[in-house]
Amino acid sequence: MKSLRQRAVAGGAIWATVVVLVGTNAVGNYLENLTLSRFDQLLTDRHTQAVVALANTGGDATTMPFQLTAPAYQRPFSGSYWQATNEDGQIIVSRSLADALLIIDAPTDANPVISEIDGPAGQRLRAVSRLTTISDGSEWIVTVASSTEPLIADQRELRRRLHISFALVGILATVGALLLVLFTLRPLSQLRQDVIARKDQEGELPVDSYPQEVQPLVADINELLERNRDIVERSRRQTVDLAHALKTPSAVLRNELFEIQQDGLPVGKGIGALDRLDAQLKRAFARMKATQESGLERVSTDLDVSLARLGRAFKALAKNKGQEIVLKVPAGLHVKINQIDFEEIVGNLLDNAMKWSDSKIRLSARASDETVKIAVEDDGPGMADESAELAFVSGQRLDESKPGTGLGLAIASDLVAAYQGQIEIARSPLLGGAMVVVTLRRSVTHQ
Repeated sequence: MKSLRQRAVAGGAIWATVVVLVGTNAVGNYLENLTLSRFDQLLTDRHTQAVVALANTGGDATTMPFQLTAPAYQRPFSGSYWQATNEDGQIIVSRSLADALLIIDAPTDANPVISEIDGPAGQRLRAVSRLTTISDGSEWIVTVASSTEPLIADQRELRRRLHISFALVGILATVGALLLVLFTLRPLSQLRQDVIARKDQEGELPVDSYPQEVQPLVADINELLERNRDIVERSRRQTVDLAHALKTPSAVLRNELFEIQQDGLPVGKGIGALDRLDAQLKRAFARMKATQESGLERVSTDLDVSLARLGRAFKALAKNKGQEIVLKVPAGLHVKINQIDFEEIVGNLLDNAMKWSDSKIRLSARASDETVKIAVEDDGPGMADESAELAFVSGQRLDESKPGTGLGLAIASDLVAAYQGQIEIARSPLLGGAMVVVTLRRSVTHQ
């Protein structure tokens, strides 16, 4: 389990479960013992009443029942009984015993003995017995018993209510743990948002605005971000220096080759190699510029303006080749990309479509809440599925019969990736040829 949130919530739930189980058992045992103690105390009080009645009547079997007039002693097999037995074998019982007797172990001294015994009508009884000597010197074993059924019922109800109460406590504890985790992890969520924002902006993370436990991590992230910026900046400068260093020799070589070509020597392959070198340099500059511009969230391009300009330029070129370009673009769309880079992407796609189209090219756009998809379709032969990925490889030409350096789609792919977009090739459902779809982030408010 790698999620801190899941770990904390699971730990809280497990701990709440342990607390509920242990708490229910401990409190339940305590309350059961408490109810049992009160039950025994009630039995002891009733036993005292029986001993007093025995002493008042002198063991008279006729008058003693009138001394203990509780209704439960009058109803047969009610669950409440008393019994007195003397040393001569005389037995006095409550009317509730009817013709039954309580079978107990005879106590040997005056200390009360509490035990559980079998009673009449299959009842389970809890009884208090004690050896008592009355005023005439006779010894009696006085026993008072009561059914344990009400006690067990009370204890079961008590357990049930405890389970419900502790279950609610466990649920509340789990919910509380979840809320506590969400509150505790808020600084980490804020840190993630700040780090994402710092990818597009300069400046350090505000260390003092985070809790003390997170501040060392924030400081390390600041150091890492600064180091990465330095590495990127050095790499950019080195690339720019290298590209500029190659531009001048490339121009010199091109001039030399043109002069040699004028003398009638075949130098077409050399000029083609230089064309690819220049295209690679152009691609490197485009990637560096796009990487720098893509970090600016305020960058936005109006499709109405850019596509109208591209449409006018390419429609004129297409007309000279006997082709037609159709634009189907809703008004008011804006995308988060530099205008020059956007026109570079679409221009490369239109140029590639014109190479392969027979007569018709279609440029369309459709928007969702967060993205805009720009599609360039043609009625040419299309592209095989296994060739789609190769089309974005630098310098990869799928057909040498067409002029070019093989870098147009690669440059477009690099620019799209720099702006966190996507590009893909499929077959056009309308024209039957290739369809290149570019997905860019939508800029809802034009700035």
